Amino acid sequence: MNKYIRMFKWLMMIIAGCTFILSITLLPELASWSAWRFPEIAYLQYPMLIFLWTTSIGFYYIVLLALNVCSNATSGKGFTVTTAKLFDRIALMALVELVAYMIGFIAVAICTMRAHPSFVFVLFLIAFVCLIVFGFCKVMKHLLLRVIEIKEESEYTI
Repeated sequence: MNKYIRMFKWLMMIIAGCTFILSITLLPELASWSAWRFPEIAYLQYPMLIFLWTTSIGFYYIVLLALNVCSNATSGKGFTVTTAKLFDRIALMALVELVAYMIGFIAVAICTMRAHPSFVFVLFLIAFVCLIVFGFCKVMKHLLLRVIEIKEESEYTI
């Protein structure tokens, strides 16, 4: 089991690292290309970059919390209230990300008076992922609390 947790930790760190590198290198290039290609929305280049970099902080925080859950699982603290609280924090951060992207989408739609179909697709993809993470973490929290309750009951009866 520890082998799979270790692999998951490495995968999470690789994804987070690649996301960080791409957000520093590729994202500004993409923004400047979009400003060159669509001059009518060039004034949104830097606000969008700042928005994307700011919302990526929540993503990295979620990755850090997921790594903490993995550490709890490997150290034998997987079925504790602290792990349930970590799942609750991850769910809250996913919800915050969802709300932030919805507000950002509305702001861009108001500023440009239109929404590009690819932008709408990316927004719905991010919203879908945020909702899945939110729902999964809430279910895991509920299951963990139930397991902790059963564990405490069995310790008292034996």
